[in-house]
Amino acid sequence: MLYPMPKKIQLAPSQAKWQLSSTQSVLVLVGLQNIRMMSGIESSDLMANLIQTSNKAKALDIPVVDFYGDDLIQGMQQLGAYASTHSQLIFAGQVTPMLKQILPHLQSVTEQICIIDDAILMSSQEQHIQWIENISAQGLHHMNSYSLTRLWNLSAPSEYVLSSKGIMLAVAEQLDMDALDIDPYVDLRQYGLDSVAVVSLVGVWRANGANIRYEDVMQYPSLHALVGFILQSSA
Repeated sequence: MLYPMPKKIQLAPSQAKWQLSSTQSVLVLVGLQNIRMMSGIESSDLMANLIQTSNKAKALDIPVVDFYGDDLIQGMQQLGAYASTHSQLIFAGQVTPMLKQILPHLQSVTEQICIIDDAILMSSQEQHIQWIENISAQGLHHMNSYSLTRLWNLSAPSEYVLSSKGIMLAVAEQLDMDALDIDPYVDLRQYGLDSVAVVSLVGVWRANGANIRYEDVMQYPSLHALVGFILQSSA
């Protein structure tokens, strides 16, 4: 059953001291298929936060592990493989008994575990608030999806953000599309790239060293032309 996401003021503050890094993160989505089948989920804040987080992970090439169903062997194998090279495990989705059971074991592998506190689902808002208080007391980190994606952006290597792949995935994130579905020679405005998305993209690229303005995106509106211009401007 859906309930309003708790506000930040309702949640116990995180006690963790480590700093989030996009290059060290793995996003773990738990029970996403079950959540998607719930009535009214598409218009909920929960789904918006899950989509925002997943899209940002894809845009920054952060590994995503999907835990679903009763057969979790594949998910655990994936997570184990990534945990050997990525020390930060970021969890979102359904807070299941299985998740509660494996978290203490994962803490023996890495202390850098974070829960996205506005992208999880429990039985009620009261349980949601209580569980965040419990994990905070156990030393697990938690933050909301806005803070998480902002820190991922800030910690992303400039050489990746301004690479062909990084540019392509950032545009795909704004369009909420698979990057491979974008024709590199089609005007991006035909896919729905609006002024708000352009301002956001220009801000990220400028912050990472590209000499680009809003007007340049309008002058080089296809993905092929835009990538070429940004690579040249940041050389």
